[in-house]
Amino acid sequence: MGIQIECVYNIPYNIVFGNLMNNQLNKYLFSHIMGIWFIILGCLMAVIWLNQSLRILDIVIAQGASLRDFLLYSALAAPLWLIITVPLSAFIAILWTLNRFLSDREIVVMHAVGLSPMQLSIAPIFFSVLLSALLFFNSLVLLPLFFSGFKTIQEEVRNTIPKLLIQENIFIDIDKDLTIFFGKKLSANAVGNVFIQDKRTPKTNVTFTAETGKFTIADNLPIVVLNNGQRTETSNEKDFESQTSNTLSFDSYTLNISRENQEQTASNRLLDANEESVRNLFNRDLAKSERFWRQRFAEGHYRLTSPLIVITLAITAVSMFFYRLSKQVSLAKRLTLAGLFGLAVQIAYLMSKSVVINYPFLWPIMYLVLIIPAVIGIIIIYSSSQKDRLLSFQLAEMHK
Repeated sequence: MGIQIECVYNIPYNIVFGNLMNNQLNKYLFSHIMGIWFIILGCLMAVIWLNQSLRILDIVIAQGASLRDFLLYSALAAPLWLIITVPLSAFIAILWTLNRFLSDREIVVMHAVGLSPMQLSIAPIFFSVLLSALLFFNSLVLLPLFFSGFKTIQEEVRNTIPKLLIQENIFIDIDKDLTIFFGKKLSANAVGNVFIQDKRTPKTNVTFTAETGKFTIADNLPIVVLNNGQRTETSNEKDFESQTSNTLSFDSYTLNISRENQEQTASNRLLDANEESVRNLFNRDLAKSERFWRQRFAEGHYRLTSPLIVITLAITAVSMFFYRLSKQVSLAKRLTLAGLFGLAVQIAYLMSKSVVINYPFLWPIMYLVLIIPAVIGIIIIYSSSQKDRLLSFQLAEMHK
């Protein structure tokens, strides 16, 4: 054993790193990490999908949307979920695999043939680099493209005529300030004996009554065309004597019944930050206010830095696993240490984004909170390798 260890450690260090993934043991470790990662990623995505689908389902059922709309609605939000699930699943997969290898004594065997912690870290770190490249493509290309489609379908579904709306003798709240009632249904979208109460305008209560009404779509927004009715506008003053009331009779009146602001249509709505390219997020001229620009500025740096967190978490997982391994720190303590350190990195990263929103000139901290833990992790791994190498040389000398 001593001769074998000595021979392995006499191999030049750059040769070992030059081979990288050509090493069979690293390939073996890499394949196991990837297999576990796929399973964990699938579970996390399923949990998020189930949680989000319940909210989506409420809108889809209420609006009478199709199964196709529901599936598209869910699929187009996936890039946003990947930003969260990919780093977390990679962190868990690396810890899970290393712990299983330790429990099965495979780490001991790899140690016995001369692989140091630095060499054993090649596979998980290389895996995290590949995932980071995937996340860069996701953040810079897929997210704005898919989320734009997500918002478009959201607007279309939200602004369709709800099937639940076409029900007789029921007061239906379209919005918290908009209530509709009608006495009879004349056809698919036509109703009779219509009553509408509209409180969307501040300090004003507007009531509509009409013989008939027809629900339809105009400029991608749901409207109701009322025929032969009256519009009564009453001011909502606390003093009863100060209240005023005006009544207007009409032959035809068109009322916007969308949940959005009546002056905002699908064509002129403000783009969500997730729909914008990174270049546009950094463009100050596109922001409507200073506060809005700061939020977009921080979001731009978040898009650039979020793919790096998977590398930081991978290095954290490996370094905390090998930390003081030679002193036989218990498995539970190593897992707890790795979990707490990974959680601290996540919290510090999210806090750094909030800091940049308030103080944009501090944007470098969003990069430093990821780079510094990674550097510390590499130092820990390297230190563990040096101690391991020294121990091996001592054992080899004892066996001479």
